[in-house]
Amino acid sequence: MKSLTTLNQHQKQSCESPRSLMSDVIDSSSSTSTIESSRSSKSILQLITCPICLEIFREPLQLPCQHTFCKLCLERITEDRWGRCPVCRGCYRVPFAGVGSFEVNRTIVNLLESLSHTEPKPMLKAKCALCKLEDTITVCEHCREAICCKCRRQHYDEFSRYISSKLNETQQETEKLIAKEVENIKNHEENVCRSDDIANVIRNKVADLIEKIKQEETKLLHNVQEFSKAEQKLIDEKNACLQDLSIINKFCLESQGILHSKEETDQEAIEIRQKCEEYVLSVNDLQSRILIVKTPIRRISFFNRDISSDSISLGFVEIGMVLEPIESTVQLSSIFLSSLKIEPSSTTSSTDADLQHCSKQLIRCLSATLQQQSDYPNGSSPSYRSNISTSDNNGCCRQQLQSQNHKRTPRIIGKRGTRDTEFMHPSSLAYSKRDQLIYVCDTYNNRLVTYSIDGIFQQVYTAISETGEIRFHHPYAIHIDSDNRLYLIDQSERRIKVFNRDFKLIRVIGQYGRDVGQYSAPCDLCTNEQNYIFVCDAGGHRILKYSEQGQFLLAWGGLGTDNGQFKCPACVCILNGDRLAVSDWGNDRVQVFNCEGDHLLSIGQRGKLLAEFFRPLGLAYDETTERLFVCDEGNNRVTIFNSDFTTTELVHSKIGFHGPYDILLLKDGRIIISEHRAHRLQII
Repeated sequence: MKSLTTLNQHQKQSCESPRSLMSDVIDSSSSTSTIESSRSSKSILQLITCPICLEIFREPLQLPCQHTFCKLCLERITEDRWGRCPVCRGCYRVPFAGVGSFEVNRTIVNLLESLSHTEPKPMLKAKCALCKLEDTITVCEHCREAICCKCRRQHYDEFSRYISSKLNETQQETEKLIAKEVENIKNHEENVCRSDDIANVIRNKVADLIEKIKQEETKLLHNVQEFSKAEQKLIDEKNACLQDLSIINKFCLESQGILHSKEETDQEAIEIRQKCEEYVLSVNDLQSRILIVKTPIRRISFFNRDISSDSISLGFVEIGMVLEPIESTVQLSSIFLSSLKIEPSSTTSSTDADLQHCSKQLIRCLSATLQQQSDYPNGSSPSYRSNISTSDNNGCCRQQLQSQNHKRTPRIIGKRGTRDTEFMHPSSLAYSKRDQLIYVCDTYNNRLVTYSIDGIFQQVYTAISETGEIRFHHPYAIHIDSDNRLYLIDQSERRIKVFNRDFKLIRVIGQYGRDVGQYSAPCDLCTNEQNYIFVCDAGGHRILKYSEQGQFLLAWGGLGTDNGQFKCPACVCILNGDRLAVSDWGNDRVQVFNCEGDHLLSIGQRGKLLAEFFRPLGLAYDETTERLFVCDEGNNRVTIFNSDFTTTELVHSKIGFHGPYDILLLKDGRIIISEHRAHRLQII
């Protein structure tokens, strides 16, 4: 009995074993797929996680070492123009435009976008941005904040209230703008109707004038035709007399021959005698008509009365411009108010009372300035240059706007690319007087490009020569001295190299470091008539002076905002009188020194007015007119200062500027400007 029970149990287990085996296989395959999915999710999560904040990437930016970080994280760890990668500890230089100028990692961006549509949101173990508790959180799709499940509704309510308030404000502003635009359209339509009426008046006046001219033409032509008919009648009469005289003359000759051959009178001689008597009477009659009666000889002339352009002018069309009054909500800058002797903290009524003492011309100019300066950062500068002169008499400021002839259409050279006539962030410019060539630093394409003074492409100098010699690595700044030697700042190697015109290395100026006589981040240089070399050390916030042979002589500056101190000096150029101009990039000003480092004056401050800067870069000096040209990179314009540094004007370009970096002046008055954001050159 016991054996039978054991046998039954064995058979039962044998029957159930295939089903159990199949279940085990299914469970095993399911667990395998779960493990593989978990591994895939973890690997993807590692790819889209910032190494600094350990969260999902927000605006992923890629460093030159190919490591990617959030934009906010890079801004938080970057304090100077140079930084080190948190992953590989490699050095990198921050562009002048800031951390945001690093390239966006498109691969990570595309991966994040694809995950938002195909897979659930990645789950991270981190602290909630609201309750600060560690919990399983998700990343908000709106603001990329880490939010736990409990706080998601609260976070969305805050987000909804914020967006609703913004939408309400936008709606109110839109309604105001719509009403204003409707009024403007109505005014423009009235102007169109008035212009049509004026056009009809002009057409009628021109038609009347044409009719009067045609009547005058008819009268003059009739007089000429009458004279011509009278003269033709006289010609016919004279031809008849001439014919009669010719007949008489011929008869006289023939008759004389006949009479000489005769010996006695006959009938033919009598006929000759009778006809001779008739012709004598005819000759007497013609003689009285030709000689005795004086026939006047007439002459015809036309006295042209030249009509000047003024005498035929029908008038002129005047296009008036009425600027709207300044709104009380407009906040004037403290600098401009101080020039008007007005306290910025005063009330609106006191400001209006002070403004009433100024002339109407000042109010118009001030309104034009406030309306136009907002367009300058976008490169849409006005179609004229502006001259500003200030006077403290009676606390007023006078601004004169003059239209100049500097309105030529610029010639555009290049675009973004790697071909011979294309650029990737062009930076410094230099001109060789002997070769009459323009040198351009095509930094990110790692090459030098030359053009003729007419803007015709000539040659490309690559980083490696034909013999395999390494010339440079990412050229950043270039200068050509009076002896036609080429000075080149190598960005990656941080070296200042001197070449001859065969591009053979002559010497290296200075060395990398932060000690006296060394530079950490050279960004520009220039030479004077004595061939002294002046170097901008942006990393050390100072100016270095070397001899022609490269021997260190002098250094001045230091990090700060006082006169003589710098914050990332960007460019340098030589002025007349052994003076030196330096664009103080971080302090938004231009400082002038003598060649021994003594501070002379500072120009400008941060702002958008004509005498102010926002990240000034390239400098150029016109020795003939003693004018200083400054590339105001942040405001997307080029400002010109006179010899006394008081009157300013703008270089006009019909297409505007986008990131002007360096400027070059040619002898024929043309200007060449490199735009590193637009990847092009402009010849104006």
